[in-house]
Amino acid sequence: MNKINKEKIIKQTETAVVLEFSIPGSSDYFNGHFPGFPVLPAVAQIFIITHFVSRYFGICIELSKIKRTKFINIIQPDIPLVLYLEKIEKNISFKIISTDEKTVFSAGTLVLPEEL
Repeated sequence: MNKINKEKIIKQTETAVVLEFSIPGSSDYFNGHFPGFPVLPAVAQIFIITHFVSRYFGICIELSKIKRTKFINIIQPDIPLVLYLEKIEKNISFKIISTDEKTVFSAGTLVLPEEL
């Protein structure tokens, strides 16, 4: 995915992965959100999360539901981010935070379809 910079695995197990990455200002994700003050939209964050779930858990995601999800702070271009993903049964919990762990950008749970 050319819309993600400097992807680096910090920790990986069979059911969890922690990644560090950033989204470059040139990414299409920022188009129209917002001129002069680019912000990563929530839908782009979900797309990025599902991309990493597919890559690291081998699950081609069709979401059944998204629950308990909060977009707490804005994500701007080129900010180093840490993504925590954990697969627990038919749920994928996620959290995007700053590398210093002081800022939570978003967190929630993706519910996978029963047939997976």
